[in-house]
Amino acid sequence: MKRKNREINIFSMSALDLFASALGAFILITIVLFPFYPNTGDSPERIADVRAEVEAEIRALEVALQAAQLEAQNNQSQLSAAVTQVASIQQELGSCSTSLDAIENDFDSCRIAMAQTFVLVVVSWGSADDVDLHIIDPRGNEYYYADERFDGSEAALEEDNTRGPGNEIWLSPRAIPGDYEIYLNMFSKSDDAPVSVRGSILHQEGRIALPDTSLSSEGQKPLVATFTVSEEGTVTIR
Repeated sequence: MKRKNREINIFSMSALDLFASALGAFILITIVLFPFYPNTGDSPERIADVRAEVEAEIRALEVALQAAQLEAQNNQSQLSAAVTQVASIQQELGSCSTSLDAIENDFDSCRIAMAQTFVLVVVSWGSADDVDLHIIDPRGNEYYYADERFDGSEAALEEDNTRGPGNEIWLSPRAIPGDYEIYLNMFSKSDDAPVSVRGSILHQEGRIALPDTSLSSEGQKPLVATFTVSEEGTVTIR
């Protein structure tokens, strides 16, 4: 019996606590929400003023929203313009890169062309003798009246005189780098007097005089000079 009464007392206390909590919550909610309930005792003028304030607030919010939307549109337009400008700059950079490649290619072509120099060797004499010019190139080809040209070479003996006064001319439009030897051969004599032979090397940078050579007997074939064409196209003599 005591145990049953104890359970009733516990239930009674729990119910009171629940009612007290509910009442407290109701009072709190009433206090919080009371200002928001319409006051039927307010005058029409007060209601109109409140309504006007609310409408003004709404209009202000709408204006602010429109301004924010307009600013967002402007930002979007600026972003699109920036993206377009970046794409244009990238395209210009690509064009500049292509132009730079073309300039570098042209420079390389010019450098190669400048390195390919022409060489012309000319000798002359004033007697009736037959003097022959012989040129030996870096490949070992010997150019003279019997072998004026060689396969794979643009060089050639361009002029051969069998009786003087005369000239002998050897020309290489694009001389290959290396050492060249110049010889003079007294092929036939017309008298017993020595003959003096003069000559020059002409190239893209100017002219180099050959030393004067005196020939007095048939079959005489001295080395007149050796000249060198460098990889850069310069010509030197020794």
